[in-house]
Amino acid sequence: MSGLTCCRWAFLLACLVFRLIAMDSDPPPWLSWSTGLYTDEGFYTLDARHMVLFGTLAPGTFHDRLLSPLLSVIQEGVFTIFGVGILQARLLSVVFGVLTLVVFWVGLRRAYGVKVADAGACFLGLAPPFLLYNRTALQETPTVFWLVLAFTLWTFAATQNERRKALFYALAGSSVGAAVIFKSLAGLAIPVLFAGVEKKAHKALLSAGAFLLVLAFYVGLWYIPHHAELSRMTTYYRVHQIQPHSLVGLWLNIRRGLVKGELGVVPYLLATLPVPCLLAGWGVLRRREWSGADRFLAYWLAGGLLFCLLSSYAPSRYYVLFLPALMGLAARQLGVLKRPGQIAAVCVFLVTSMLWLGAAWFERSFAQREARQELTRTLPIGSVVIGDFAPTLCLGTPFASTTVQPGLANDDHPVERLKATHVLVVRNAANWQTWWRGHYPDVMQPSHKLTSFEFGGSRHFIVDLYTVKALK
Repeated sequence: MSGLTCCRWAFLLACLVFRLIAMDSDPPPWLSWSTGLYTDEGFYTLDARHMVLFGTLAPGTFHDRLLSPLLSVIQEGVFTIFGVGILQARLLSVVFGVLTLVVFWVGLRRAYGVKVADAGACFLGLAPPFLLYNRTALQETPTVFWLVLAFTLWTFAATQNERRKALFYALAGSSVGAAVIFKSLAGLAIPVLFAGVEKKAHKALLSAGAFLLVLAFYVGLWYIPHHAELSRMTTYYRVHQIQPHSLVGLWLNIRRGLVKGELGVVPYLLATLPVPCLLAGWGVLRRREWSGADRFLAYWLAGGLLFCLLSSYAPSRYYVLFLPALMGLAARQLGVLKRPGQIAAVCVFLVTSMLWLGAAWFERSFAQREARQELTRTLPIGSVVIGDFAPTLCLGTPFASTTVQPGLANDDHPVERLKATHVLVVRNAANWQTWWRGHYPDVMQPSHKLTSFEFGGSRHFIVDLYTVKALK
């Protein structure tokens, strides 16, 4: 084994270790402005957890298995083998994250050569947003694996004979379809299906055909049987989160994405990944001749950026879905620089990344782990805990739980219908306080409050635990 190969294996091992150390710590508060950073790990492991612990899907009307059936089944398998808990849930993302690096390196090597592949894997593996989201049990890390696999399959098509070329194009399109089934937002990468349309358009369009075939199977086997529930949930996400409701709203979304600090995709990426952003932007502006792989990465990046600029809700975890495209274009441009420029760019990237990752390490906390331990000590067996933070804080406990979110889930007499014994309400959010006080004034009494949990670092979320046993 050559020295360079040993270095690559050492780098991959280091990436794995970085993702595993203190894996049960809370995400750093600067990683995202969205409360979803602290609630959605529970939301999107809910059904798998309940299947293993109680033999049924989660109580109530919110079912993440409907939204991502393949991922939920994989999670159930992990929980069955390794037990139910936050570490097990996050371990799945760690595995997908490391596999993504390997597949990404293979695709870049095929498209551009070994040096660009090494640079691209380094950029992606040590990118603070990508690395830190690999340590969360969110849907984006397992989803982006399939988009990277699509890129790698697509690069293999270029060197095959006509029959095998068609096969690889079709497999690439199928992989994009799998990504969309894992998380529908992966649809932002759909433009890549047309990246190869040039002289032999009929071959490249096989990617689009295979993608549509995968979606047709999904619609027939899953969407139609669960149409009512899926339509209700996806309508909420589309209307209340994604689509702007006026031209003014659209303009405000674009302005936020371009200049609004941590709220905007462009400022966030420039702050956390300045070197890859500048390299990729420079390469896109200066490149005169575009290969098929160039177009694939550019269309992928453009689709992601466009979505985040137009959408009314675009937290930083969505950026994970197109970070490989950014890193691939950056590595491509790095290869154009002379040796001193390459060394300088890589050194600045490493320093910047280590500063962000160092900040995450030194400000780490374990408040959610402590909250789970306190819930386990405090509540009796058989408790049913509901509320926005309930799925996450109950993830490592033996209690049934589900979310309550007006307009989306369990907003019709949730205490009575779910036979809830306890309610978790975030104190900081006035809308949640108003809803609970309006619907359950008898529960939201000081005499019913058992304890409070504080986490989120500088964002400082306070979540109060109320008992509803005394409610008539």
